[in-house]
Amino acid sequence: MTWTRMVLREMAYSRWNTLACMAVVAAATALFLAMMDIGASSVDATRLLMRDMGFNLQITPAGADQARWQALDFVGPDMPEEYVHRLTRQRQIMAQHFVGKLQHTVQAEGCTLVLTGVLPETVRTGTEKTPMPTAYAVPEGQVYLGAAIARATGKKPGDAFQILSRTFEVGRVLDEYGAIPEDIRVYARLHDVQALLNRPGRINSIDALACQCPADVRDIVGLVRESIESVLPDVAVQPYYSILLARHEQRVMMRRLQMAALAAALAAAAAAVWGLTYQNVVSRRQEIGTLRALGMREEMILVAFLAKIAAYALIGAALGCVIGRIFFLCSRVAPPTTMTPPTTIMLLIVVTPLLAMIFGLPPIAGRLLREPADTLGEGAP
Repeated sequence: MTWTRMVLREMAYSRWNTLACMAVVAAATALFLAMMDIGASSVDATRLLMRDMGFNLQITPAGADQARWQALDFVGPDMPEEYVHRLTRQRQIMAQHFVGKLQHTVQAEGCTLVLTGVLPETVRTGTEKTPMPTAYAVPEGQVYLGAAIARATGKKPGDAFQILSRTFEVGRVLDEYGAIPEDIRVYARLHDVQALLNRPGRINSIDALACQCPADVRDIVGLVRESIESVLPDVAVQPYYSILLARHEQRVMMRRLQMAALAAALAAAAAAVWGLTYQNVVSRRQEIGTLRALGMREEMILVAFLAKIAAYALIGAALGCVIGRIFFLCSRVAPPTTMTPPTTIMLLIVVTPLLAMIFGLPPIAGRLLREPADTLGEGAP
């Protein structure tokens, strides 16, 4: 009798036990894969939501007075425009999406506004990212008006807008942001603002997005600051704590949830496989004792049982992956933008039978270590 035939006959003989074990493995695998998919998609969805909320870092000259900046007084030190390009060339910094700005509070059209010069967003070398919604590429000679300024002046796209010694065309009225100074900003092309303020090649802040931080980092703010200041030692990094920490804490929470789900799935599967295997071995004790009394080696009996476990675990793992993916897609807990990659699923299908054999080994080995005469005895438990 071949090994394959012997294993198949064993599975057929104890079919209810085999089906129960297969169901346990499938349920554990489905739970694990579904949680992996939910975690990956939730983190990605949160990443997009946080991105749409805007930048979470502001890089300023080291000597900038933040109290005066809070009062919209931006008079003070500045830095070279080239700093933006220097950041984009560094792969080790924990930030992405850079916009250099030159901002200054001025009086124009009877309003107090924050004139903000910007260039199109740049990203770190070697990456392709969708531009931030709050990163504006203003054409030369145009301005984008904040909602409060547009209401106060009554200006609409196409109207003229006078700032200091130059007249601009209103290219766009921005949606209401609901916070100062965003709704009183007037965006223009950086080089136009530099010319107006007589500060060629200079900026006084860089907006950035911290989005490359590992979930296991404790001091996220310190890590981000260190990575940027190692490239630009004469700057200060000011995080928007509510946005930055919310993004990081969500990643940490999802990672803990995934680890808890993995531990629960492994514990439940281990207990069930151990118990069902023990029940199967005990019910076959006289058969095992007879085979050993006839001279069959313990290793051959052990291999037969382990082969059975590997077979039903392999089938259960494959079935569980299908069930877990279907559950994730139908549950709509998180949008299916990012899911567990196929390579991880294949690894899960391979590893699951190995773990099942480890879980089922103790009850099998315990029975095989007993003497055949004890196993054949009527009182053997």
